[in-house]
Amino acid sequence: MSNSKVNSWVEKAKTLPETPGVYFLKGEHGEVFYIGKAQNLRKRVSSYAQARAHSPKISVLLNRISDVEMIETQTEVDALLLEAVLVRKYEPRYNTQLKDDKSYPLLKFTGDRFPRLVVTRNRADRKATYYGPYTDARLLREAVRIINSLFPIRKCETLPKHACLYYHIGQCIAPCIKPEVKSQYDWLVHEIKSFLKGGKKSLMDYLTKRMKGAASEYRFEDAQFFKDQIEALGWFKKKRFDLKRSEGGIGLRGSMELKQILALGRLPEKIVCFDVSNIQGGEAVASKVCFYRELANPMEYRRYKIKTVTGIDDYAMIGEALARMLRGIKEGREVGMPDLIMIDGGRGHLNRARQVLDQENCSDIDIISIAKRFEFVYTPQQKGPLVFSPGSSALRLLQKIRDEAHRFAITYHRKLRAKKLTRSILDEIEGIGEKRKKLLLMAFASMDELKNTPLEILAKMEGMNQPAAKRVLEFLRKQKSIA
Repeated sequence: MSNSKVNSWVEKAKTLPETPGVYFLKGEHGEVFYIGKAQNLRKRVSSYAQARAHSPKISVLLNRISDVEMIETQTEVDALLLEAVLVRKYEPRYNTQLKDDKSYPLLKFTGDRFPRLVVTRNRADRKATYYGPYTDARLLREAVRIINSLFPIRKCETLPKHACLYYHIGQCIAPCIKPEVKSQYDWLVHEIKSFLKGGKKSLMDYLTKRMKGAASEYRFEDAQFFKDQIEALGWFKKKRFDLKRSEGGIGLRGSMELKQILALGRLPEKIVCFDVSNIQGGEAVASKVCFYRELANPMEYRRYKIKTVTGIDDYAMIGEALARMLRGIKEGREVGMPDLIMIDGGRGHLNRARQVLDQENCSDIDIISIAKRFEFVYTPQQKGPLVFSPGSSALRLLQKIRDEAHRFAITYHRKLRAKKLTRSILDEIEGIGEKRKKLLLMAFASMDELKNTPLEILAKMEGMNQPAAKRVLEFLRKQKSIA
């Protein structure tokens, strides 16, 4: 092989972008010898030209390369999905490792009436649809997580009898309780399959094309769906940021300002915030919200019903919730560690949280607290509070995250209290057994609605009579406030 031939593709490799993508190693007649994916195209392709010992197979391949081409993608996950499609299309001679489906992971759409998207290593289910194989199981699981987050299809292995958390946070259309969504569900599955087999450059490109197509055909509901998914995909994208470049902070100005003000070692891309809600120590709940690249990530929201603390002790409650998150991450029940932990509170809350980090051997995680009064921010490194300017992008980001944590905690706490209050009030009324109690709960949306019902109407309800209705109304009207 001539030096000019080698220098040709080697020099071209040096000009490739430092972005994720798929690369083609080609022969002198344009034949594709090898297709690979890369997190950094320039580094990956240039590595082939480095003077080091290669396997015999790679050495033969390098002697046959005349040209290099590439396709940029938005993320490494996109590169993984595109690589598999292109390998199937071109069947490159040196991609032999992907011919053994038993060794590499596959994407599988189960053959259920409401299919799930999962990762597998075999094709045992004849009713299922398979895609791949793929070369990286870790990235493939990330791809499934992204697709499942964007398209509200079923995640549960067995359809539950009641709608789960995914339905309540908008990540599933709940075929478990709403079989009438079958046509909509089939449409969602069709869209995912179209992307997986279409060889698109990226999921973002696919969604954008579908959005424009729907809008041009005046299918505005479909267009809005794709627009929402494009916006949601924003916090999955992996982009590089340079603090010295003014344009680098577009969209992440608050995060970059936080990094500078708090002197953090890395950009706080993933921030979680804890808040506690309790009334006189009853039904205490801690909430955790998660923001990734300044956008809410509801898939990582959590609620922790306090188990080990009695009475009003916000410090201990924060400590319990934080410890449970850290242990959950270590044991695989929750997703990876955050870059920055926020506590809704003052110096005392921060000190208690730091103790937990030390106890769990997680002292390297950055942590702050933000007090509602004066919006003071406390850090472990400074005795006094940090005071941000009112127009600070960093302060606005912290306030947005803190307010979301507070909202999330209060909502759950109210549900728990309402449930407990409803249960205890009706149980305390003489002559109201389980059957009448069930009838009343099904007939009235709230205890206030029941309390304000005229006696003559309540007495005529099925299962009720004049004395029972009178006892119910007299009892409820003596209560000061009812949920």
